[in-house]
Amino acid sequence: MRRGRHRRGTAVAFAALTLALAVASAQAYAPPHGTPDLSKMTLQPGDLARGAQVLVSAYFPPGSGLQLQAQYNRDFGSAATSAGVRFTQIQTSITLAKTPAFAKVVFAQLPSIYGAQSGRTILAQEVEPLFGKGAGQTPKDARFGKPRSIGAGQQSLFLPATFVVAGATVAADFAWLRIDGVIANLAFVAAGPKLADAVAIGLTRTVAAHISAVLGAAG
Repeated sequence: MRRGRHRRGTAVAFAALTLALAVASAQAYAPPHGTPDLSKMTLQPGDLARGAQVLVSAYFPPGSGLQLQAQYNRDFGSAATSAGVRFTQIQTSITLAKTPAFAKVVFAQLPSIYGAQSGRTILAQEVEPLFGKGAGQTPKDARFGKPRSIGAGQQSLFLPATFVVAGATVAADFAWLRIDGVIANLAFVAAGPKLADAVAIGLTRTVAAHISAVLGAAG
């Protein structure tokens, strides 16, 4: 993942079975009238310790030819939890499908996609530290844990991993969840060989609570 980079390996792009990164245009994008506020669904600066660095916070076109309505990305650089766990980067995407049925079908494909080498290669290519001599280098020696549900939303998937970049180990946790027609995609990156699963899972469940609150208010 790169500073200010507006590319996403989104679940919906994978639903098209291209296994290609969805590229969001850098131009301004206004979601269709009646779209619930996706900016309130994702991770908020207030969910983290004071001083979290927001790199990107905007709507982007969700991709052409897909049954999508809108996408909102919020990325953080240096950030920490209130308990003091530090991240070098957090990347989030909230994608709204036109129907819950489409989002459900898309999400059901994720375990097989990220259980395969092709899907994991894309994740590895998206992980880059924002500091030091490793910036810009593709991670090597990727090691992934077992993907599993974490009980967030109506569907969820969690995948921990570690990578070696410029001789240093970087930990990354990836998470996806779905509530109705909303799919959230999150990635948490930390310097060092270990990132406790509970930290990323807790923040993912916070996002699930935000999504439920916004959808409930919109209903």
